[in-house]
Amino acid sequence: MIKLQNITVCYGKKLILDRFFLEIPRRGLTALSGPSGCGKTTLLRAAAGLAKPSEGSVSGVDPARTAFLFQEDRLLPWRTVCQHITDVLPRSRRGEAGRWLAFAELEGEGNAYPAALSGGMARRLALARCAALGGDLFLLDEPFAGVDQERTARILDRLRGLDVPVVLATHQPQVLAACDRIISLDGPPLRRT
Repeated sequence: MIKLQNITVCYGKKLILDRFFLEIPRRGLTALSGPSGCGKTTLLRAAAGLAKPSEGSVSGVDPARTAFLFQEDRLLPWRTVCQHITDVLPRSRRGEAGRWLAFAELEGEGNAYPAALSGGMARRLALARCAALGGDLFLLDEPFAGVDQERTARILDRLRGLDVPVVLATHQPQVLAACDRIISLDGPPLRRT
């Protein structure tokens, strides 16, 4: 189990997580659902070790073996689509770039630069880069923003096939419906509903 025990996180005077407790199984797809601004992103960041709680602990997560997809695509405008993938692969695995482009349905876009991509394509590239990075856990913040429903369903199936636990924050009903479990949240401070 991934356990967040009595986690408290503040940004300035704003309390986002207040002694928050959550257990997540280390298998399947788990969706975090709740309104914008309730604290889902902060929860993911705390689980990944990117937001330091003022109290509480996280167990069952090795930050060095966790792949994190930020809400922003964070693409480098001077790197091609293919280079975004090869940049995260060890030299011995760089030949796998095509696999990850196919994973995100970006075949034929390898030589394109981010400025030439639509918003949905950029999001899929960010997701492909995260998946190529690998690890024991994927934490994904709004992974399918701007991606059409049919493509989202296919990529979700591919994520499930990686056999790595995935925790994702989303508002999209079709993504929620495809997950193994949904954790409904509200806040701040973040709480289960």
